[in-house]
Amino acid sequence: MLYRKAVLLVVVVGLVVTFAASAALAQAAGRGQRRGNFDPAQWQERRNQEMKTALGMTDEEWPAVEPLVTKVQTLNREAMQMRFGRGGRRRGGNEPTGNAEQELSPLAQAFQELQTALDNADATTEDIQEKLTAYRAAREQAKQELDKAKQALREVLTQRQEAVLVVRGLLD
Repeated sequence: MLYRKAVLLVVVVGLVVTFAASAALAQAAGRGQRRGNFDPAQWQERRNQEMKTALGMTDEEWPAVEPLVTKVQTLNREAMQMRFGRGGRRRGGNEPTGNAEQELSPLAQAFQELQTALDNADATTEDIQEKLTAYRAAREQAKQELDKAKQALREVLTQRQEAVLVVRGLLD
C-alpha cells in the first residue's frame, strides 16, 4: 500500500514538472516570436490610442494635443537617457540609437563629446572641463525646453486630463 502511494506520488510530480516545463518553453517561444515581430510604429500608435482614451479625448481633439504629448515624451526620454548615462547609445554598443542619419540633439551631442573626452586617456584637464561645461549647459537648456513643453501641454488640458498625465508620469 505504501509502495503504491510512493509510485503514485512520483508519477504525479513527474507530470506536474513536465507540464510546467512545457508551459514555460511555450511561453518563452511566444515571447521570442513577439520580439522578432516588434513594430515601433504600431507600438507608438497603440500608446497614443491608450493616451487618447485615458485623457477622454475625441478624434477631433486629439490631433491638436498629440504633438504636444509626443514632444514631452521625447524630451522626457532623452533626459532619462542622460540621467542614466546612456546618452542615446544602445546597450552594449557605441552606436547611437535610432537611424544613423538622425541628427543628435544638442544634449546627446554634448554627452557624446564628453564621453569621448573621458574615453581618451590623453585628454587634458582643460579639454574635459570644456566638454563638462558644454554638457551642463546643454542639460540646462534641455531642462528649460522640457519645462516649456510641459507648460504648453498643460495649457490645452482640463484639470482632470492634467491629473491623468501626472499619474502616468508625463507631467509633474
